[in-house]
Amino acid sequence: MAGDTLNHQVYRRIKDDIMFLVLEPGLALSVQKLADRYGSSRTPVREAVVRLQQEGLVIIYPQARTIVSPISVGRICQERFVRNALELSMVDSFIKNCSVLVTDTLENMIGIQKRMILKENFRGFMEMDQRFHGLLFRTADQQLAAALIQSSNTHYNRGIFLAIKHWGVCPETLPEHEAIVAAARARDEEQMRVVLQQHLDRIGQQTTELKRIFPQYFQD
Repeated sequence: MAGDTLNHQVYRRIKDDIMFLVLEPGLALSVQKLADRYGSSRTPVREAVVRLQQEGLVIIYPQARTIVSPISVGRICQERFVRNALELSMVDSFIKNCSVLVTDTLENMIGIQKRMILKENFRGFMEMDQRFHGLLFRTADQQLAAALIQSSNTHYNRGIFLAIKHWGVCPETLPEHEAIVAAARARDEEQMRVVLQQHLDRIGQQTTELKRIFPQYFQD
């Protein structure tokens, strides 16, 4: 239905702006201001805010205010645990199903990421990073796991984007992507798991420093 499509579009635009820090952690929100900002009526905005609350991206204080949720250090740790468990456990299925087309596509995505870095298009880089990892899950026929990560990793992904926005893309990121593809071509499950583990753990190492630099964005 057209109404459902409009509602989803409003939800998607608000969520993207939160995930990419256009709407900053701790920012006070109102339904009317959001409706004005996104050219919508109030009803789709209300529904979007409820969905975003369920995903941990906004906090609603009844009869008081609504804010963009601060980035939670504890939530980053939990989301990282879930992502590590799911992504590392799908490696065997990915290797079994991987084809030359898949590895060629992954290499093409790395090429796009390199161009995004040159343009300092960090949002485009992050979106391509999510597509890169999404293809791993689809190849492993684990779309439900990918959807779970996409909907739940709201604090983890904001932390990653904040790190990229502040420091630029970590120099190890693309070599690790290339190592993942090389392991896939060699059908080396053990090496792919090793590289993925290193790749996924970096945000945990950066969180303490990000919290020191941007204390207004974080909560324990």
